[in-house]
Amino acid sequence: MILSKLSVDTLIRSRHNSHHPALRKAVGLAITMALVLLMASLLPLSTLPPAVFLSAHTLLEVFSIVVASLVFAVGWETHRRKQSANLLVLACLFLGVALLDISHTLTFPGNPGLLVPAHIDNTIIYWLSARLLAALALLWMAIRAPWNDVAQVPNRWALLLGVLAAVSALHAVLYFFPEALPATFYPHSGLTPFKVGFEYFLVTLNLVAAFLLWRAMRGPLSFNAASLFGAVCAMALSEFCLTLYSVTNDTMSLLGHLLKVASYLFLFRAVFIETVERPFAALQASQQRLQAIFDALPDILVEVNKSGKVMEFHAPHSDELDLSRRQMVGREMVPLLPPEAIPICERTFIEAKQRGHAQSEPFRSRIDGRTVWFQISAAPKQGADGHHYLVIARDVTKTRSEILRLSQHDSVTHLPNRKLFIQRTEMTLRLTARNQGSFALMQINLDGFKQINLAHGHQAGDQLLAALADRLRAILREEDVLSRESGDQFILTLPALDSVAAAHVAERLCHSIARPLSFGEHIAPLTASIGIAIYPDDGSTLDELTRRAAAALQLAKQDGGNTYRFLSEDLQARMAHILQLENLLRDAEEHLELSLRYQPQWELGNRHLAGLHASLRWLNAELGEISVEEFQPIAEASGQALALNDWVLQQVLAQLKRWQDEGLTPVPVAVSLCPAKFRMDNLPARIRKSLEAWSIEPRYLQLEIPEDLAMEDPAATAIKLKSLRELGVSIVIGNFGDCYSSLQQMQSFQPDIVKIDRLFISEPTASNREIILGSLIDIARRLGLKTMVEGVYTREQLALVQRNGCDYVQGDQLNPPLAPEEASRLLIEARTERP
Repeated sequence: MILSKLSVDTLIRSRHNSHHPALRKAVGLAITMALVLLMASLLPLSTLPPAVFLSAHTLLEVFSIVVASLVFAVGWETHRRKQSANLLVLACLFLGVALLDISHTLTFPGNPGLLVPAHIDNTIIYWLSARLLAALALLWMAIRAPWNDVAQVPNRWALLLGVLAAVSALHAVLYFFPEALPATFYPHSGLTPFKVGFEYFLVTLNLVAAFLLWRAMRGPLSFNAASLFGAVCAMALSEFCLTLYSVTNDTMSLLGHLLKVASYLFLFRAVFIETVERPFAALQASQQRLQAIFDALPDILVEVNKSGKVMEFHAPHSDELDLSRRQMVGREMVPLLPPEAIPICERTFIEAKQRGHAQSEPFRSRIDGRTVWFQISAAPKQGADGHHYLVIARDVTKTRSEILRLSQHDSVTHLPNRKLFIQRTEMTLRLTARNQGSFALMQINLDGFKQINLAHGHQAGDQLLAALADRLRAILREEDVLSRESGDQFILTLPALDSVAAAHVAERLCHSIARPLSFGEHIAPLTASIGIAIYPDDGSTLDELTRRAAAALQLAKQDGGNTYRFLSEDLQARMAHILQLENLLRDAEEHLELSLRYQPQWELGNRHLAGLHASLRWLNAELGEISVEEFQPIAEASGQALALNDWVLQQVLAQLKRWQDEGLTPVPVAVSLCPAKFRMDNLPARIRKSLEAWSIEPRYLQLEIPEDLAMEDPAATAIKLKSLRELGVSIVIGNFGDCYSSLQQMQSFQPDIVKIDRLFISEPTASNREIILGSLIDIARRLGLKTMVEGVYTREQLALVQRNGCDYVQGDQLNPPLAPEEASRLLIEARTERP
C-alpha cells in the first residue's frame, strides 16, 4: 500500500540530486519499454516473414556489435590514462560480447555460419554466452562502484587474452563437441526449459545489478550510474522478452533484440560520458572560461614598475580607444595621464602599497576631442626588478550616463519616468504662466490591453507598449513630453497648445494608435481613450490638471473608448454626485445604513456548503441602495476604505460568535481586504487580537487579497501571508490570472484557494476564454491550490466551470447574497444534510 502511493518522481528524489536528470530519463525509458513489452505480450502479434526477420535481426545485431566494439575501444584506450580497473574489465568483457554477437549473427538460420553450422541451437548458445558476459560486466560495475579505483588494476593484456580464450573455448566446444551442450530450442515445441531457465538467471543477474546501482545512487558518484541503471533494466527486459517466443521469427524475439540495443546505448552513453564527454567538456569549459574572462574584460590592464614604466599592457578592442600593447610597453605612464589624474593615481598607488589594493575616484581625460571618464584599481606585485603595480583602468563614461538615464526613464518603453516628467512639466508650467500662454495635458489609456496581455502574455504586452511608445514619439514634437505613468496608462504634456489644437493632436493620436501594431511575433489592432485638460482653464497646477485629465479619460472610456474627451458639464455633475456620496458615506455607519450580506460558496463535487463571502451593503435614506461597485472606489479615494474594512471584519466576527452561541457550526467566512488594510505592517497582530476578542477560531475566517495587490511587493506579501497562515487563518488570492504573476511568486504566497477573475467566464461561449480558464485551473492544481470562480450568474457559466474541474463556485446562479438570518437558515439546512 505504501509503495503504491509513492510516485516515480518521489522515488527518484530519494536518490542524490546529482543523479536526478539522467535518472529521470533512464527510469522513464525503462517504464516505457516495460509497458511496450507488456502490451506486446498481451496482444496477438503475428510472426514476421523469415526474410524480413533475418534482415531486421542482422541489422540490429550489427548495430549492437558496433556499440559493443566502441565500448571496448573507448574503455581500452582510456584505461591507459585513468588506470581504472572497472573500465578495463568492462572493456575486455564487451570485446567478448562483440565477438559472441558476431557468431550469434552468422549462425542464425539463413546466414552462412562461422566455423560452426548456422543452426538455431548454436545461435542461442552464442546469445546466452554473450548476454552472460554482458550481465557479469554490468554486475561487476555495480559491485565495484568507483571508476577511478586504481588499486589492484589487473594486467590488461592478461585480462584481454583471458576473455579471448574463453570465447575461443566456446567456439571449440561448439565445433568439436556440439552434442555436449544442452538443447535450447525444439522446432515443434519452442524453447527448452534450459534456455528459459538460463534467461531467468540472466534476468536475476541484471536485476541484482540494478538494485546495487540504485542503492549506490543514494550518494554522489564519480560515474554515470543512472545510465548504467538504465542499461541493466533494459537488459533484464530483453532477457525476459526472449523467454516468450515459440518460433524463431517471432515478433517477441525481435522486440528482445531491440531492447538489447537500448541497453547497449545506455551503456555506451555511460562509458562515453565518463571517458570522453565529461573530461572533454571540463577541458573545453576551462578553456572557454579563461578565454572569455580575458576577452570580455572591458578594462585596460597595465603593469607598471616602481619608476612608472609600462611593463605589460592589454586593452579591449575599441574604435574609441585605439591602443595596442606594442604602442604602450616601455613608455612612461605619467606623460600619458591628464594633469588632474596624476595626483589621483599617486594616491591610489600609495594606498595600494599600504592596504594591498585600492580604487581611485573617477577622473576625466580628453581623447580625440571628447571627454572620457576613467577609474583605476591598483594592487602591488613583486617583479624581477622590485615592486610593480597591476592597474585596471575602466572607462566609466557610459556607466555614469547609463545610471543617469535609467534613473530618469521607464525600463520598458524608455520614455521619461514620472520623476523626469514632473520636472519637465513643472518647467513648462512656469514658462507658460510667465508668458500667459496655455498648454494641454493628456491622459492616454489603451482599450482592451488587458485582453492582449491575457492572450499573448506579459512579455508580449511589454513589447506592445515599447512599439507603441516608438510610434507615438514619431508623431510628437521635440518639446512634447510623453511618459508611461503605469501599466497601459500614458501621460502627455503638449506646450503652447489651446483646446482646438489639442483636439487635433488627440484625433491624430487616436488614428495613429488604431493602426495595426506589430510587436514581437504578433500583430494586433489597438485603440485608446484620451482625456484632455487645458491650462489654465482646467487648473493652474500639475496636480489639478492631472486629475481633470483623468476625469475626462473616464468619460472617454464610458463612451466606448477609441475617442478623446474634455472635462464637460456632465462630468462635473458626476463629480458632484461622487462628492455627495463621499460625504454621505462618512455618516453611513452612524445612521445604521450599512449591513452585510453573505453569499454561499459551494463545493462543486458534492454541492456541500464550503463557506460564505461577506459583502457590504449601503442603503441610504435619500438615494436608496448604492452598489458596492459605486461606493468602494470613492471610499478608497477618500481614505474611508480602511474604516469600512474594519467594520466589515468586526461584523463578520460578531456574526460568527452569534452562530456559535446559537449552537450552529459555522463555515469559513471570507472578508476581502482593501489595499490600506493589507498594507498595514501590524496586520497579523490586529487580526489575532480581533479573533481573541470575539473568541473565534481562526479557521472560520478567510482573508481575500486581490492578486494585483499581492504583487505590489511579492517578498513582503509572502512574509505577511506566512504570518497570517501561522495564526490559522485561510488565505484566498482573488482575481487570479488578472496580472499574470509568476508561478514561483504564487507558490511563495501559499494560498489555500485562488479565486479566478470573473472575466474568464463573462463570455462562456468564447473558446479562448474557456482555454484560458482551463489553463488557470490546471496551473493552480499543479501548484496544489484549490480554485474558486465567482460571479457565476447563468447556467452556461456554471456548466463551463464544472467542465473545467473547478473546486468551488460562488454566484447568483446557485445563491444570491443572503441576509444574516437567511444565512443562519442555510447553516441549519447544511447541518441536517451533512452526514
